[in-house]
Amino acid sequence: MSTADIIARCEALYEDLDFTAARKWKEADPSRKVIAYMPVYVPREIIHAAGMLPLGIMGGGDGLEVIHGDAYYQSYICRIPRSTIELGLSKRMDFVDGMLFPSICDVIRNLSGMWKLLFPGKYVRYFDVPQNYRDDVGGSYYTNELNELREGLEHLSGRKITDDALRASIAVYNENRRLVQAVYGMRSREPWKVPSSEVYLLMRAGLVLPVEEHNQMLSEYLAAAENVKASKRDNCRVVINGSFCEQPPLNLIKSIELAGCYIVDDDYMIVHRWLRNPVSTGGDPMQNLSLAFLHESIATAAKYDDKEEDKGKYLLEQVRSNAAEGVIFAAPSFCDPALLERPMLADRCSEHNVPYISFKYAENSGQMQPIREQAGTFADSIKLWS
Repeated sequence: MSTADIIARCEALYEDLDFTAARKWKEADPSRKVIAYMPVYVPREIIHAAGMLPLGIMGGGDGLEVIHGDAYYQSYICRIPRSTIELGLSKRMDFVDGMLFPSICDVIRNLSGMWKLLFPGKYVRYFDVPQNYRDDVGGSYYTNELNELREGLEHLSGRKITDDALRASIAVYNENRRLVQAVYGMRSREPWKVPSSEVYLLMRAGLVLPVEEHNQMLSEYLAAAENVKASKRDNCRVVINGSFCEQPPLNLIKSIELAGCYIVDDDYMIVHRWLRNPVSTGGDPMQNLSLAFLHESIATAAKYDDKEEDKGKYLLEQVRSNAAEGVIFAAPSFCDPALLERPMLADRCSEHNVPYISFKYAENSGQMQPIREQAGTFADSIKLWS
């Protein structure tokens, strides 16, 4: 298959707000169950080990008209909770057996409570994470959280989740993380051959497909991308920061690229890249997942930094390791974590002479010309004066 063939399928999955692929997976076996989750991070390995399908829900994007969802939330918060409510009330998620809400912000915490009220027959869990990174404190707390999730899914499925099943699932997701990193690495080395719009769609497909199928898709894309014939352009290499929860419209990513920027790293859908190294498959799998979160997870505004001096270190590492020439802070409107962290990250960029610009968007933003002009001016200024 060519990259065009693979991306065409990914785009069809991206545009399908009825989640047909996940529905068909469940319909193939009456015993199967689907557990949906909000963006950022959940331990998908536990869901997979339970024989269930983890289904990433990233809101309704720009293809969904929000009618009922606006009645549940104020106008001065981000759009993703309203469009997620709309997905639920419009029966697009009626086949989903449970919903996980990871610790992102107060809005998502409140959304978990709203979901319980609206869908009382569904398994719903707000999935909290530690703010202390000592093994004997935060590690113990998080291991208990993981075990509670394990018990909840066992009750829902009616079967035990064995340690062996967990180790096998960890191994499958380790392979997924390896392949994801390989795609990101290829984009960083040759962004003219691996456009960010394609990488984005490839990762979005991984939210709705079984992980084994996504692994096959990633492998096929990597092989096909080697044969892509594309000319290198005099584009500016940038890192995107702030888009970890509510996702931008696909046209926004394309507009940044058309403006003369190669996106060489980003924080879109960080569930695929949350853990930087493989999780151990030996010993206690729950403890291994817990320790991986404490010591191998990336930095993001949705995760607590216990040391002030660590703020911005990961972003600077992204800039250095990808030979980036600047940072674009792109956050959803009213995204408290991203917008509160942005001034601190901008200060770190200034301290290290890293150029940056910033703008806001909503998942249903339609007018891209201002963003394209701003990104283009930024790229031109770096070429002229950096």
